Formats: sequence, structure tokens, C-alpha cells
Amino acid sequence: MASVQQESIAVLLRLIRKKKLWQDPERLIEDARKKQQKGPAQPADKIKMRVRVERDDSLGFPVFTFRPNSDDSSSDRRALYLHGGGYVHDFGPGHFKLIATLVERTGLTVVAPGYPLAPDHTWPDSWEAVVGLAPDQGEAPLLMGDSAGAGFALAVAETLAAEGRHPEVILISPYGDALASDSRTAEYDARDPYLAAVGVRAVIGAWAGDDDPKRPEISPLFGSMAGLGRMLLFTGTRDTIHPQAHQIRDKAQAEGVDCRMVVADGCIHVYPLMPIPEARRAMDTIVDFVAETAAADPAKDADQHPPTGQ
Repeated sequence: MASVQQESIAVLLRLIRKKKLWQDPERLIEDARKKQQKGPAQPADKIKMRVRVERDDSLGFPVFTFRPNSDDSSSDRRALYLHGGGYVHDFGPGHFKLIATLVERTGLTVVAPGYPLAPDHTWPDSWEAVVGLAPDQGEAPLLMGDSAGAGFALAVAETLAAEGRHPEVILISPYGDALASDSRTAEYDARDPYLAAVGVRAVIGAWAGDDDPKRPEISPLFGSMAGLGRMLLFTGTRDTIHPQAHQIRDKAQAEGVDCRMVVADGCIHVYPLMPIPEARRAMDTIVDFVAETAAADPAKDADQHPPTGQ
């Protein structure tokens, strides 16, 4: 059962008719284009008080690096975080808060690119650059993302796995299939006060451009997950793309990946980014996962891990 705080957010989303926007793809994309005109999102000053923030524009788009304030951090490990927003929206305050909390609690250094957005940009415009940002320190790369960013992170992870690098992945409410073709999608769409399947297909279609939306770089569910390291996946049961989380988990386990899926009953899309009790529990789980990953032998072949999940 969802918390009172989560229920309140769901009620608010209905009151502001958020789903109506996602049910009108043309208006959804035009609204996103107008927001993009304000320029790249920036971490608020209160985030910069919590962690050190650096910005690099050398790739043609901003890449933020978040480091612990303390110079005696117990970890020198890096992670790549790819933000969600349907490939049409930039970072939101929730992304920066989650990253700051993660840095504070784990000592990780987190690299988070503000990659160019659809509809004016498509996936090839940033693909190679983002793949190049994946940590490479002689250890299993750690990739994270939420929503569309989780799909992006998984696609990059599949590419790294094909190179024998066994990346670890943490996925929050991930996209996996640009077509949202699972037969259960309509059932969950009816429950969701936020997303709508027609809007999901439209924004990922804009990200695909003229390319086949089933390309693994766009729809990682159609790629190979063999060789991935451990996977941690979060999903709520009041989310239009909840079935995709199950598909990703099932495919990962079928291909020998140690995947744990955390299902939050009654929670909506990207619930771990919200100011709710379920999000705090999700962060505890992420912190534990990072600690376990850091303690693991990076040379150990990922396909030796037995599949787990719930």
C-alpha cells in the first residue's frame, strides 16, 4: 500500500491534469521545446552546498561532476547517471537531490551529462560522447538512470558488456521498449495518474528520429544483456511502463544477469525521486547495492552470479 505522501502526489497530478499532457503528443513535445529554450538546467545553490559541483562543456553540452565535500572520502569510485524526462526534458530538482544524496551517502563521484534533447536532437547526437563518459578505472563501470535515462543507461551498459567490461546498473522506472508493446501496457496506463502510453511512444519516437525504434541503443530490451554485472531495478505498480520493468528483469535473468527488482505497490513513475517514505527506502537499497558492488571482486565474471529477484 502506498504512503499518504505518495497518494497525495497522485491526487495532485490528477488535479493539474498532468496525464492529459502526456495524452496529447503534439502538445507534450511543443511544451518540452518551450522549456528547453530556457537553457540547460543548473544545480541549485543548496545542492552546491552539499556536494562539490563541476561543469564541463567541452563535449558541446554540459557534463556535471558531483564529488563529496570531504577530501577524506572512503571511495574513489565513479558512476555515470543519465537523467530521465522522456528525452525531451532536462534535469529536474529531483535528479540533483537524488545525486547529491547518493554522493553524500556513498562517497561516489557521479558524472551526469545534460545530453542534447529531442525533438531537435536524436540519439546519435550524443551516443558516442555518453558512452565515452562511462567510468573506466579497471573496475566494473557503474551506470544509473531514471525513466528514459534508465533506458539510456541500460543501452550504454549493453555496449560496455559487449566489450567485456561487465557494468553494474541501477535502473529507476526504466524504459526498455520504445513501442511500449507489452500487452499489459493498457492496463497500467489506466492506473497511472502521470504518464500515458501514447506520449511515451511519441517522445521515444522523437529520440529515435528516422531510425528503427527497436535498435538496442533506443530500446535496450531488444539488445543483449549477456555480460552485464549485477542489476538493481525499481518500479511502481501505478506506472504505465511498469510491464517493461518486468520484461527487463526477465530478460536479464534469462541471460545470466544477477538482477534484483524492487516493486513498490501503489507507487508511480520514478517514485524514488519523490519526497516520500518509499523513496527513502529505495535510497537505502541503492546505498547497500553500491557498498556491495564496491566490495565485490571486479574481475569476477558476471555470468557466474546466480539470478535473484522478487
